[in-house]
Amino acid sequence: MRGGLALVVLLAACSSAQAAVVSERPDKVTVTIYHEGTVDTASLSQRNAGDNGDGLALITETRSIDLPAGPAKIQFRGVAGTMVPQTADVSGLPDATLERNFDYDLLSPGALLAKSVGQTVHLVRRTGRRGGTEVEKSARVLSGPDGVMLEVDGKFEALNCSGLPERLVFDRVPDGLIDTPTLSIRTNAARAGRYTVTLRYIATGLNWSADYVARIGADDKTLDLSGWITLANFADTGFAHAPVEVIAGHVQTTGDDRPQEARAVPRNDSCWPMDISWARRLAVPMLGFAAPPPAPMMMMAPRAELDTITVSAARKEIEARNLGDYKLYPLPEPTDVAARQTKQVQFLDRTALPFERVYGYRMLAVPSQTGAEQVLASSILLRLQNTARGGLGKPLPAGGISTMAIAPDGEPFLAGRDTIKDTAAGSPLEIAMGQTSAVRAQTQVIEATSSERRGIKHRSGTLEVTLTNDTARPVTFEWRQTMDVAGATLVSESRRHGTRNGDLLWSLTLNPGEPAVLRYTIDAPG
Repeated sequence: MRGGLALVVLLAACSSAQAAVVSERPDKVTVTIYHEGTVDTASLSQRNAGDNGDGLALITETRSIDLPAGPAKIQFRGVAGTMVPQTADVSGLPDATLERNFDYDLLSPGALLAKSVGQTVHLVRRTGRRGGTEVEKSARVLSGPDGVMLEVDGKFEALNCSGLPERLVFDRVPDGLIDTPTLSIRTNAARAGRYTVTLRYIATGLNWSADYVARIGADDKTLDLSGWITLANFADTGFAHAPVEVIAGHVQTTGDDRPQEARAVPRNDSCWPMDISWARRLAVPMLGFAAPPPAPMMMMAPRAELDTITVSAARKEIEARNLGDYKLYPLPEPTDVAARQTKQVQFLDRTALPFERVYGYRMLAVPSQTGAEQVLASSILLRLQNTARGGLGKPLPAGGISTMAIAPDGEPFLAGRDTIKDTAAGSPLEIAMGQTSAVRAQTQVIEATSSERRGIKHRSGTLEVTLTNDTARPVTFEWRQTMDVAGATLVSESRRHGTRNGDLLWSLTLNPGEPAVLRYTIDAPG
């Protein structure tokens, strides 16, 4: 076979001292993808293949091999190119592994030339007009890949600098080059047989994220909630029809989980200098044939950005499972995780979930300046109960959520974007939507004093909050006061409070056009 960098692979005879066993591909692959924290799907989709991100995957391969008795070298071909070799584990062999190697010197034009220095190849050159004639000569490679020099008929030539179309043809792949990432191990089995082995390893370049869409119903009391998992594979290795699982949680890593660099070596043509500016100073016209233009440089094409494929609704919802301290979400059916691709799979689809619309504000400072006033817009929060009775009752992975509402003309519009944390079943699910002045708070510091008690300075402040509801319906308002200062205490209050996440919390029902007043005093050291 000839043409371009045509290759004819000559297989060397196996050494009698060590049998060679080649496993071309796994019988089955399972991909378990981890991520760190909340991953933004938009950023994930905009990265290119060179950005592995922080995602890790546990690849589990099942392979069947015929193992001879005695010393043997087993080659597991087609493993992920982003394998972290030190994490590889093989089980199912009759005896212990003696040695393992990850072969990552991949075949590329530059690597092929680098390994062929001193070897004889074929130089095919097209001469003449109107298609011309191909002439083939033997050539010895003197250097490469950065500036390829050849010895042809006892003379020295630079590749692609003659001005004629030309190419090199190789008879064999040099030793040490492979066309696919390969993990090889040495064994010494006491008995021959057919074995089913399991190969597990960590690979980088895979990541995942979760996203939700909440659609508020026309009754403004229920919403529909759908969830999507986005799978991203930045690597050059794909996984066809593979069971895929994603893990929610913060997995501890050392930062050393990095693959071997399998960088493809480019081939660059470096021709003789074409700058003849020195000759222009001689007032002698240049006669004869024009010098041929320099041949274009052969560069590696830029790595393509991720393609995005959206899969329609899943046939069934994903049922999360406990995995120690983490949550495991298996996709409902095997899927293709193609190289340099993103894919979305629906994992949640619930309708008519009841929610409570809550307005509120969180005060961060202790009142400290008498007479200070503010008018504050309230934040809007949708609160759902993540219980079976509330229509959910499922652990939800962290991710972005878009909330859609219905306009008076019946058209949906974006009402807010938020990020939710990992939410366990039984915990409230809160969705922030934005702010509004239709429900607002006006604050005034009634009194602020400073004192010293037992050598410690204290400051005390009384805050009066007037809450107003300009909507057409009663609303729930939650006023929160942080108590982050050590030793801070609530001295007095006009309404009874509760607590939430360490904050003081006052919950009030505001009727339209009826202001409500809250007054309290805080004392804090400092």
